Amino acid sequence: MINENRIGSPAARRREHVRGRWVYRADLEVGHERTVHIAKQVIGFLIPLLMLSLPIFLATSRAATEIASWGLAVLTLFYIGIDAFARYREFSFFRLGPDLSLAACLFFGLISVAASTLTASSAPELATIVVEGIGNLRWIPLLYLFVYAWELFPGLNRIIVALVGTVAVTAILAWIQHFQGVDWLTGESLTRAPTGAAPYFIPRGFFGSTEALATLFACVLPFPVAAACLRRDREETDKLTWIGFGVAVLIALALVFTYRTGLWWAGAAGAAALLLFPGDRRFKLLLSILASIAALWFFLFIAFDSSDQPQSGSKLWAQIESEETARADLHRAQMNSLVRVWENSPILGIAGATPDIQFETSASGTRYESVNIYFLILARTGLIGLALYLAFILHHLLNTLRLFHEIPASHHRHRVLAAGCFASQCAFHVAGLYWGTMTEAFSLNLFILVSSMTLYMTEHYAHGLVPDDSAL
Repeated sequence: MINENRIGSPAARRREHVRGRWVYRADLEVGHERTVHIAKQVIGFLIPLLMLSLPIFLATSRAATEIASWGLAVLTLFYIGIDAFARYREFSFFRLGPDLSLAACLFFGLISVAASTLTASSAPELATIVVEGIGNLRWIPLLYLFVYAWELFPGLNRIIVALVGTVAVTAILAWIQHFQGVDWLTGESLTRAPTGAAPYFIPRGFFGSTEALATLFACVLPFPVAAACLRRDREETDKLTWIGFGVAVLIALALVFTYRTGLWWAGAAGAAALLLFPGDRRFKLLLSILASIAALWFFLFIAFDSSDQPQSGSKLWAQIESEETARADLHRAQMNSLVRVWENSPILGIAGATPDIQFETSASGTRYESVNIYFLILARTGLIGLALYLAFILHHLLNTLRLFHEIPASHHRHRVLAAGCFASQCAFHVAGLYWGTMTEAFSLNLFILVSSMTLYMTEHYAHGLVPDDSAL
């Protein structure tokens, strides 16, 4: 007996909850169908939990992020594989949009790995090249499986709310670290901020890395900014606008406390990218952020400076610039090193090329994490690999822009999401100029999460299958 009403897979129930559709048929009197149904119940129970936990792990743990990301991908693959044995399938494969550029990146990356193995002089070196080379390409299959996970278990709005909420809490904790000066992971004292005698510290968040924390803030900042400024179908202001306004100010100030001027530019680039979309209250939001920064600068560094000789704002800025100069010197040295690696194989690159990305300055003991990701990709995959990666970036950004214009003005939350995803990608790519975003588990998985959202939305809006802004 085929039952379409009383039973259902977890994916079918999730689609009904979000899209108002129930698409599931199974004949439970047949042993084969009953086995498939039970397997779907088990695996489908875990996938939504991983989807909801991933935004939390992205701000708190590298290891948990990788486990949740790969767990989500593998379980999605299993679910699709099990569904293939069902008489009435729930899932059918579809193209993502930038399939050609993604396939080219994967194919040429594998060629680069294969070519690099020919130069290996020992078994350990060969293993390192293969593991690191293939590991650097893992983002491509992960991107596909994330999109398919959204197709089976929709619910974009709750995931992005979880992500922004988690980052807002992390921003508050970064404020605490800025004044407290303790690394929660190790219990060690944090590095003093480049503010002279002022007793403030550079927060690291839960990653033990200031660069990772600053990139998290820069890539998530566009979402509350879009919520605060994006123009609605009707001229009105609701709680989403004011919540976005407040969260944007909170995250922007936490980004300032990282004292990484390069990643400040990443956050600014993400916010500036939103100028491509129709919006209001931009001047008010910008003025609020600048006024808050100025007020904090005055009260923390000048009015309440505990030293005998309070410092001027210009002197404080000079100290921050001095730290940035040391960081820029590291960048130049590493980029020169990567160019020398690339010169040995300019077309195919050398898979597994990984120069030291950390060092300590002799002046302050600050640990900097560097590596311009584009020079690193150049060294690892050569000119062709870098060109293919840049082609994917351009194609994906243009697709996201087109997606925004395909979303009706009445679907305000989806328009906020599309604009935020576009700006977040811009922030991510600018952050790659200052450190190895594609080599860091958290930032890579954050990019995959954001990109998969846009590709999933594009698939449905291109076919006109979205009745409202809660349907995905």
